[in-house]
Amino acid sequence: MKHMLATAAAVLLLSAGPAFADRTEPTLYATANVDGDPSEWDLTQDFFANMYRAGNPTKPLEAKAYARYDCLTQTMYILVLAEPGIPVLVDGDHWIAIGSQANKVVGDSSGDDGVAPDFAFVGVNYDGDPNHARGYEASFPLAAPGDYEIIIHTNVFDDGVTQTGATTGFPGDGIPIHIACTPVATESATWGAVKSLIIQ
Repeated sequence: MKHMLATAAAVLLLSAGPAFADRTEPTLYATANVDGDPSEWDLTQDFFANMYRAGNPTKPLEAKAYARYDCLTQTMYILVLAEPGIPVLVDGDHWIAIGSQANKVVGDSSGDDGVAPDFAFVGVNYDGDPNHARGYEASFPLAAPGDYEIIIHTNVFDDGVTQTGATTGFPGDGIPIHIACTPVATESATWGAVKSLIIQ
């Protein structure tokens, strides 16, 4: 119940711009399960940024990134999915950084123990190749409210060779991301308290 109140209390603001243009804020303040199963993600609502070859928007689109933020636990969740026909390389270099490449907050060696940072590949062996995946899920702590720059990085196999797929700004500071959460109660909520909030 407390988690539901925290989610409901979050500030939900859509960034202006056409569908699938990079955003500066998660459109959904909610949690996700980093388990390699992306079924809880909404690929329209959760879309965050395009990931181009070498992070250059004049080069081919290699993948897309999706974002959610849990205000209660101050945890960011990211889903990366490669474009159709382009596999993510399981033995590649996959990470997310805040502010600069030197500040990686999660990567493919982070493991998945249910405590952020967590990392899990999505769809390993989906095309019959055990070194191929559709993408990955990741989580990491990020304080709110706050303004940051984020770099989301993956390696894919495209045009017959390994390619970098990254958000714009790579290899520099990354793209801006704004996290906005209203204050939430820390004590346990009761149904009486919830009714009181609704009535008032």
